[in-house]
Amino acid sequence: MKNSQRLHLALALIFLVFTNMQCKKGTVLPRSKEELPAITQTGANTFGFLLNGELWLPKAPLLREKLDLTYDPTYKDGSFGIIANRYLSDTDQMELSIGLTGINKADRYFFNDNGIIYRSTKSGCYYFEDRKVSGSLIITKIDLNNKFISGTFEFKLEKDGCPTINATQGRFDLKIE
Repeated sequence: MKNSQRLHLALALIFLVFTNMQCKKGTVLPRSKEELPAITQTGANTFGFLLNGELWLPKAPLLREKLDLTYDPTYKDGSFGIIANRYLSDTDQMELSIGLTGINKADRYFFNDNGIIYRSTKSGCYYFEDRKVSGSLIITKIDLNNKFISGTFEFKLEKDGCPTINATQGRFDLKIE
């Protein structure tokens, strides 16, 4: 008799759990709030900036690379490159490339019409040739022992027929791959 009572009690609990777990119409699950990562110097593998005032963080579906840092201290006195991808949908994809040579210590480096390439499938613009680039990259730490580079950046991209791109409050703390 006790086994029968336990079985009925277990079935009743299971019924109550499942009937109370139904979705209510109009219920929206809370999304984690996205924000710029903190400015750090620990190799936290973070990257982000504001693009024309809107938050820009790397995003990519499974098996697509969203973020990569390469650094070769022996090539042209320090070759530095970041590739960041933001895939929001099949028709809304953005790619940013930041690259300079002569990066060999914590310092400020200027873009001076080079160093930035940006592509947006939504706008159809590819800021590679015939564009104006201004702004700077500040390397705050190069740690070759722990294999990371940290810094901040800002830039402005202009190209005829395309919207002006203003990147502000940029920051990164990336592991060297």
